[in-house]
Amino acid sequence: MKCTEPMRHLGPVDIGPITEALARLPEEAWSADMTFQKRVAPYRKTRTIYLLMTSGGVYAPTSCLTGWDLLRESFEPLVKQIAGFFPKPGRVMNAQLALLGPGDDIAEHVDYGPVLELSHRVHVPLETHPEVSFIVEGKPIALQVGQAYELDNMRLHSVYNGSPLRRIHVIVDYYEDPLITSVIA
Repeated sequence: MKCTEPMRHLGPVDIGPITEALARLPEEAWSADMTFQKRVAPYRKTRTIYLLMTSGGVYAPTSCLTGWDLLRESFEPLVKQIAGFFPKPGRVMNAQLALLGPGDDIAEHVDYGPVLELSHRVHVPLETHPEVSFIVEGKPIALQVGQAYELDNMRLHSVYNGSPLRRIHVIVDYYEDPLITSVIA
């Protein structure tokens, strides 16, 4: 069952391993899937490292993308912590790291598609700043580094990075299904 609040605080997660792995990546890693990003999110100003992507529904196969080989080892413990916030077993449908540069924004929108409509959209800030505005249904929500939050992505939401620093979130779409035996398919 999806979140009934616009944004729900889930709790703390250990971001140390993924933050360390991210620091070791070359800058080009943020551009490796640019062609894919232009196809799935052509108007987004983010730079994204895609790890996993499921297209076509919750029982469609999940593809490993460029970021998977780069970040798998550090991502798996984080996603197991995220799964622990939900009462039923399930699996990750999509996973990405999204970087929003200083002065950039993501226009107000609602996410759509069979996977996004049925899964829990979880944000984990790795880097943020008090001047980053995350707005859900017109209300600003302050997100803290190292905390997991579930966003009801069927509600209007937007982001503006008014800070001089980049903002990076891990974004995971987690689908609860008691028939699932592995968090990562």
